[in-house]
Amino acid sequence: MHTEVLRGIGGEPLACYEEESRQGVRWASDLRLAEGASPTAATDRIMAELSGWGATTLTSLGTHLVERGARVQREFDTFTHGLQGVSRPFAPSRRSANLELRAAETIDPAQLRATYAAAYPPGHPDHDISSFEDLQALMDGTLMGPLLPASTVLIDTDRGLGIAAVLAHDCPGLPPDEGPWISEVFRDPAPTYRGLGSLLLRHVLWLSAERGLPALGLAATTGNRAAGVYESVGFVRTARWADLLLR
Repeated sequence: MHTEVLRGIGGEPLACYEEESRQGVRWASDLRLAEGASPTAATDRIMAELSGWGATTLTSLGTHLVERGARVQREFDTFTHGLQGVSRPFAPSRRSANLELRAAETIDPAQLRATYAAAYPPGHPDHDISSFEDLQALMDGTLMGPLLPASTVLIDTDRGLGIAAVLAHDCPGLPPDEGPWISEVFRDPAPTYRGLGSLLLRHVLWLSAERGLPALGLAATTGNRAAGVYESVGFVRTARWADLLLR
């Protein structure tokens, strides 16, 4: 993806970003201040040149943009796991004979549809940004790149349905901000499945370490209680970001 640079009147770099499109809206992804740039000057230029766009930026810059009229759509934290010292957890299938681990690439997304909807009910911080169409695009590799072999689904063989999943992708770039990335960690919220999400996540971390990955990253919307689960299995918070609408 090509990096665009916003410059001041004298040609000095003020900010940089990567352009993409989200649901028909032009989007400045990874919008950052240029080294040594004035936040005030950069904010003025961004609001003038990118009016009507969306942007994803660190909240340190986002605060200046909000003061100038930008609207926060979502705040989220990024995390990284260095995969050092990850040990093999016991298999979730030990909880019940009807539970079976399967590679995500072998699963029809329809087997996860009901669980996915139940995992993101109304009131959940990610309810409005978690559609079945997005899940399909994640699983076929068109949204975030190909699934990594470590991506795993836990199947209830009695019902033929997936009751938990962790999806990881072969994304470009280097950790901790980029590189291999987990897009989804979810499970059926029924009490009988409590604890299986974190257990499956540990399994995927172990598989990733066994395959020599340098690290795994992920993001969690502010207010999502799953952030505590991520930290409990060794993920470390790296930054807070905001999705903004620049008006």
